[in-house]
Amino acid sequence: MCSCGEPSESGDDAGDSSKTAKYTYWRDAKAVIDSKCGTCHADGNIAPFAMTTYAEVAALVNILPSAIESRSMPPWPPEAGCNEYRHDRSLSEGEEELLTTWLADGAPEGDPADEPAAEERADTDDDFVADVTLTMAEPYTPVTAPDEYRCFVLPWEEEAPYVTGFRVLPGQPSIVHHVIAFAVEPDQVEQVQALDAADEGPGYPCFGGSGVPRTRWIGTWAPGGGAEVYPAQTGVRLDPGSLVVMQIHYNTAVSAPIADSTSIEMTVAEAVERPLLNQAILDPGWVFGTEPMEIPAGDPDVTHSVEVDLSAAPWSDLLSEIGIAEGEDVLVHAAGLHMHQLGVRSELRLLRAGAEEECMVKIPAWDFGWQGSYEFTTPMRIRKGDKLSLQCWWDNSESHQPIIDGKLLDPIDVGWGEGTRDEMCIATLRLSRP
Repeated sequence: MCSCGEPSESGDDAGDSSKTAKYTYWRDAKAVIDSKCGTCHADGNIAPFAMTTYAEVAALVNILPSAIESRSMPPWPPEAGCNEYRHDRSLSEGEEELLTTWLADGAPEGDPADEPAAEERADTDDDFVADVTLTMAEPYTPVTAPDEYRCFVLPWEEEAPYVTGFRVLPGQPSIVHHVIAFAVEPDQVEQVQALDAADEGPGYPCFGGSGVPRTRWIGTWAPGGGAEVYPAQTGVRLDPGSLVVMQIHYNTAVSAPIADSTSIEMTVAEAVERPLLNQAILDPGWVFGTEPMEIPAGDPDVTHSVEVDLSAAPWSDLLSEIGIAEGEDVLVHAAGLHMHQLGVRSELRLLRAGAEEECMVKIPAWDFGWQGSYEFTTPMRIRKGDKLSLQCWWDNSESHQPIIDGKLLDPIDVGWGEGTRDEMCIATLRLSRP
């Protein structure tokens, strides 16, 4: 909900109008701030300042309105009105009105005795009890500022083959910006081990993904996120002999580099009724170069798109692995989008056969630092004849280049790849049979 700028020195007189104000901190604003801001803006966390007390919030009254009105905070990339998702971090219309009115009235403090009793939240982590904990073999201190993407190899020795829940425990919340866990199949283990061995110290550098093709997403985490519990009697298959690659995005813009030892917790099951598949959706021609995804140097408006029929090969072959025969319905539990640093917007739509299309995920202002997967409040059903439409837009102009070592780079011709200056256009779907 808050800007990433420096705290304001104003706010000393906030609270004088408590008796006549429509809203006060203790009675109204605190609950919203605690739930939508305090999970990141706390001492020792990755946000640049704390918002856990009235004094801390009152010192920010000059910068909070713009952050709320621009919806830059809290970070929630999906466009409102496209779909409905669980664990939505954005402000509702009522919460936005409450906070903007309260700030406009001078952010009155009110009486601490007016604070409502804490409500139990449906998405609490209290009931999550891990069966397996995977931790980095040794701590790692980031060496590239302000952003570094590092992959750590974690052995998978659990015999129960299904992952049913996922939670990240950041070792140093002040620098861990996001985490993606990838499943590495046994036939890919040597490739990952070679990447790990080729780089000194724990892990190896990675950017767009795990560094090897065909790895599936197990789960993602970003600051403010909690446990990710998959739908009842579902799970992602992870066979013995596999590996887990944990990609961590470190950001040291606010906090100095420090040794980190992040862990992943998982719940597992011997069997599930409906196996889950976390599947990347894209144009194979982009990957293999038969239909290159060209983004010319200097071009400020480039777009590529693809339509995918899940009932046709190769997608139907993948769905058969989770018990979905060709032509049968597919249930989509969650979806996300993935590009790199030149991306400006992207969207995934469901093209209904003989009916109007439906929006699945739309990111109107792409930010590589705030990507994720979004779980639908109500799973979406794909029927025979339906197609998925994926479209991405990029800006490869001179002013929209990545900054490396403090220098704005010159534009170059860009294509598909996992490197820092390569690009991608991917939708990630969590699928099962109905």
